[in-house]
Amino acid sequence: MSTICRPNIKTPEHRVTTEELVQYIADEYRDHPRIEYVLNTIRATTVQARRFSRPLEELARPAKSTGERMREHFRDACRLAEEASRDALASAQVGPQEIDALVCASFTGYVMPGMDIHLIGRLGLPATVRRTPVTQLGCAGGAFALTQAAEHIAAHPDDNVLVVCADVFTPFLHHTDAGMDAMIFRGILGDAAGACVVRGGTRGIGPVMAQSWQYVVPDSADIVGIRLEDDGFHGYNSLRLIKAVESALPHLSDWLRRTCPPEADPVPNFIIAHPGSPRVMDTLVSGLQCDASLLALSRASLREMGNIGSVSLLDVLARVFIEPPASGAHGLVIGVGPGVTLVACRVGWSQGEGP
Repeated sequence: MSTICRPNIKTPEHRVTTEELVQYIADEYRDHPRIEYVLNTIRATTVQARRFSRPLEELARPAKSTGERMREHFRDACRLAEEASRDALASAQVGPQEIDALVCASFTGYVMPGMDIHLIGRLGLPATVRRTPVTQLGCAGGAFALTQAAEHIAAHPDDNVLVVCADVFTPFLHHTDAGMDAMIFRGILGDAAGACVVRGGTRGIGPVMAQSWQYVVPDSADIVGIRLEDDGFHGYNSLRLIKAVESALPHLSDWLRRTCPPEADPVPNFIIAHPGSPRVMDTLVSGLQCDASLLALSRASLREMGNIGSVSLLDVLARVFIEPPASGAHGLVIGVGPGVTLVACRVGWSQGEGP
């Protein structure tokens, strides 16, 4: 078994409220044929503010080259990831040379070598550290990274794993993209990095990870993701996403029943869910037949941070440490990403002694 230490989240300096963003979009896209619908949809995301790695006015500049976007992303993402990692190591009271494995999740940039190599050098991690770079999992990346850490510790029970997530969307927002996909992305996405230490056993306070589960909805590759065009990457998101998630939830419920602790309710006592969007969270509540309050912290994360990609799940988890469940409570970690992919892990809450 493995215990997740409290995550640390780092955000860039440019805070943009939804009303500021709405005003910017109203001015820049005043001739958009559905501008009022666009603005109302952005307000309906419930996001109140988000952080951008670049000033809001940069979104109005002519399209940058793909190379410029890649360089901006990598520089900003690595800086935030390094800051979050240093704080995570300090809060877990683990030195860089005590890290045995590194799991890095980021899907908004494609550079080789990647963020994992940068962090090894900047943090002073051992040259023998085992690396797992995670890309192409989108918003499911945080849950996937944690399950990868748990699987490593299952094979190496005394190890410490550093999990790092960083997603910086600002360089990928093309000013010329005016479809509803792009408008919703502008309204809901934010930039951030997060990190935590996962260690073997049940030492310390936090969720103890047990079984994990994955499910890919058949024929869903065209629903949500990123496509590559001559001028760089463009996100896409279909209205079919909600139906796809709904189709997967009976399979998740069946897994929860089969792996339920003895004499416990299959419905989790607490849920650490990637917020996605209000509709995705509503769908999870309905499909799991759980109390809506179990996703209150996920909704708070979306309101205050926006959807920050793979980092969102770590942000929700950090909030659980502030409002923890009872010791011994059994919970669920869940993320939904492109594919359409669901990644889940059963966890139990430990109030053990230690950092």
